[in-house]
Amino acid sequence: MRKVILSGVVDSADSFVYSRRFGWTNRITAAMKLVYHGITVHDSPVEVRERLALSGDEQDGLLRRFHAAGAVAEALVLHTCNRTEFYLYARKDLNTRRFVANLLERLRPGAGAVWRDGHNTLIGTDAVRHLFEVAAGLDSQMIGENQIVSQLKHAYTMSIERRMSRFFFHRLLHNAFRVAKAVRTQTDINCGAVSISLAAIALARSLLDVSAARVLLVGAGQNAAIAAKYLVKARPRRFIIASRTLDSAQELTRRFEGAEAALLDQVPSLLTQADLVLCSTAAIEPVITPANAAAALDARTTPVTILDIAVPRDVDPVLAAHPNVRLFNIDDLEEQIADNKARRLREIPKARAIVEEHTQKFTAWLESLDTAEVISTLMRRYTAYARREARRYAKDFAPDDQEKLERFAESLARKILHGPIRYLKNGPDEQPSSQQLQAADLAMRMLLAEDLAAGDDA
Repeated sequence: MRKVILSGVVDSADSFVYSRRFGWTNRITAAMKLVYHGITVHDSPVEVRERLALSGDEQDGLLRRFHAAGAVAEALVLHTCNRTEFYLYARKDLNTRRFVANLLERLRPGAGAVWRDGHNTLIGTDAVRHLFEVAAGLDSQMIGENQIVSQLKHAYTMSIERRMSRFFFHRLLHNAFRVAKAVRTQTDINCGAVSISLAAIALARSLLDVSAARVLLVGAGQNAAIAAKYLVKARPRRFIIASRTLDSAQELTRRFEGAEAALLDQVPSLLTQADLVLCSTAAIEPVITPANAAAALDARTTPVTILDIAVPRDVDPVLAAHPNVRLFNIDDLEEQIADNKARRLREIPKARAIVEEHTQKFTAWLESLDTAEVISTLMRRYTAYARREARRYAKDFAPDDQEKLERFAESLARKILHGPIRYLKNGPDEQPSSQQLQAADLAMRMLLAEDLAAGDDA
């Protein structure tokens, strides 16, 4: 395979390789494109998303296949319950849509057809903008949620481990994380709880000092587990988790140091020992009723705060009239959640402005690579030509003049290229125009044509 080495544009570990058969088989921006292919909750129903759900091993396998194929220089696979996305830095002549579909089909028969019919494609600036919006939480089902950042970091780590994130994706992903941070710190897009569990915790903190409270969590399901995670961060004075079976209660308490396990049957009597009760079971009938809790509530000297986020309700609403009870149910939280959602929606224009600013900066850098790469190649190529011609005629000059002749030839090459290079550069702080990018592309094509015609190494 004949090689054309174009160094100086990327990290020293990489070079660009051109072969007659495969074209550019490594990293060269003038011959590369950034492509996004994906399905999300916004454009695909769950029936489609579940057929394209990828396990960790499958994601790893796809990265391995991208690496082995050679046509894709860098790749990132981002999979969550709401999205399956591929970000590819690939050769411009590669049909990435078909390429990904074929890989998915080999991975799981039938997946390729589902993918071809349902996915969206974005290229270049649009792909950059989409990634930045994802990182900022603007493309999430719950606007402003932070979990996507950790999911994106996990995907990035997997890509690095498979050597599919290098010069380009390092820059792209770190910019995405900077965008996420800027949106979080400069807007209120992630302020205020927008899930029932977190809204309950926020309400509890507004009503009492959780760190000084004795907390009773009734239930051990998903919502209860989320609530427990945030409750323990407040380091309550005592933390009891009650469930229908002791095993399920103990399973949850094992995650949190100092937590105690109890049975649902014990909940009424435990009301005398709790300052805050959060209920989230799947019980059909109320767990706390006047019949089983009246004695414990009557014995209290201060009111107990009860947050009932279960549907059906875990606490008989009649108890709201008891003088020692402050009872809140899911409807009380929904109003706060709606207010928080509206607040986040009002922040979207400000967040999008931040995304757009970073998108344009990254795109300008990306486009400058095209011209920088061509300039570097032109200088190296024509300086080499000048030296070669100087050596051809060196015999006609005195030995002492041969070094001067070579310097003259190099200087002449630089002067000849000065005008074209100045045109390509367009100044250090300006974005390249479309005409300049076309000129850079034309120059690169001419250089490649020279290689094919001459069969020489640059």
